[in-house]
Amino acid sequence: MNRRRFLASVPLALLYANAGHVLAQVPAARGLRALADGKAFRFGSAIDLQNISDPIASEMYIDNVNSITPRNELKWNATEKRPGVFSFKNADRMVAFAQKNNMRVYGHTLIWYRVPEWVSDITDAKAIQATMNRHIKQVVTRYKNSIDAWDVVNEPLEYDAPDLRDCVFQRLLGDDYIRMSFDMAHEANPGAMLVLNETHLEKKSDVFEQKRARILRIVEDLVARKSPINAVGLQAHFRPGLDRIDPEGMGRFCAALKDMGVGVFITELDASCQFLNRDKGFSPTSYADIFSDVITVAAERGDLKGVTVWGMSEKYGDRVENEAAPDAACAKRVNLYDDNNAPRSAVDGIRRAIEAM
Repeated sequence: MNRRRFLASVPLALLYANAGHVLAQVPAARGLRALADGKAFRFGSAIDLQNISDPIASEMYIDNVNSITPRNELKWNATEKRPGVFSFKNADRMVAFAQKNNMRVYGHTLIWYRVPEWVSDITDAKAIQATMNRHIKQVVTRYKNSIDAWDVVNEPLEYDAPDLRDCVFQRLLGDDYIRMSFDMAHEANPGAMLVLNETHLEKKSDVFEQKRARILRIVEDLVARKSPINAVGLQAHFRPGLDRIDPEGMGRFCAALKDMGVGVFITELDASCQFLNRDKGFSPTSYADIFSDVITVAAERGDLKGVTVWGMSEKYGDRVENEAAPDAACAKRVNLYDDNNAPRSAVDGIRRAIEAM
C-alpha cells in the first residue's frame, strides 16, 4: 500500500480531523527498499508482531525493507516452551506478512543461551544433543521454503569477554556444540544461509579485538571440519559516547572471513543516546555516520550478504532502563525514525552506504 492508497482507505471525516497528524506519521513514499531492490541488496529490519497489524508501522516496513527478522517469535522460548510441544502461530503470521509483501525472512535464532528452564535443567550430554537436534529440525524444516537465512548460534561468547559463554550447551557438549548446531541446521535445510551471530565485533577496544580473534578461530575450525557456516553476523548495537567503530580491526576481520569463503551480515544495527553526555561533539546528524560507516567497511572489506536494522521506528519500541545512565536523554534504542515517526539522519547514512555499493 502506497501513501495514496493508504489515505484513500481512511474515512473522510477522520482524514480531515487528523490530516496533519496522519501525514506527519507516514514515511516518504520512496523509502530505502526501492534503492536496495535496485541494487539486488538484502536490507531488512527486526519486526514485532504488533507492527504487522498497525497500518502506519507496517507501511514503514513495506516502504523500507525487503527482508524482516522476527524479533522474538522464532526464539526457543516462543516456539518450544515445553519439551516437544511446538507453537508456530505467531511466527507463521510474520512469515505470511513477508510473503504477502514479497519480503525475505531471516530466522532469529536457533541456539542461544536464553532457553526455557526445562532446557537449562538438562544434565546429560546425549539428552541435550537430542533436544537440540529435535528443536532445530522441527523449526528449520517447517520454514524450509520461507526462511532462507538463520542465526544458528547466537552470542556464543561472553558479552564483554573473549570467552565462550557458560550455557547448558557448552557445559554438556563443550565447544563442539557450535559445530553440531550448524550440522543439524544444514541437514534440515541444505539451502539456507547459516550464520554465527555475535556482539561487539565492529567496535574498538582490546577486548573486542580479542573477541574478533576468538570468533575467527571458531570459524577456522568449522571451515577446516567442513561444517556448513556461510556468514558471521555483526550485531552492531552502538552506544555513542561509549563505543567507537574500529574500521581497521573490523575491516581485517571481514577480510579474513572473506579469505575463508565466509560472508558477513550486519544483523542488529541500531544506536543509543544513553551515553551522549560523554560525547559533547555528538549531534543527531552523527547517527548517519555510524550507520553508514559500519555498512561501508563490511561492504568494502568483506563479502557483505545483507544489513538488518534492529527496528524501524522508536515510536513502537520498548523503553530500555539503564542503571549505568539513569539521567540519559532517552530510554529507547535509536532506529531509522524517531518517536514521532520522523526520519533520523540514519536513513541518509544507510542510503549513502547502499548507493556506494
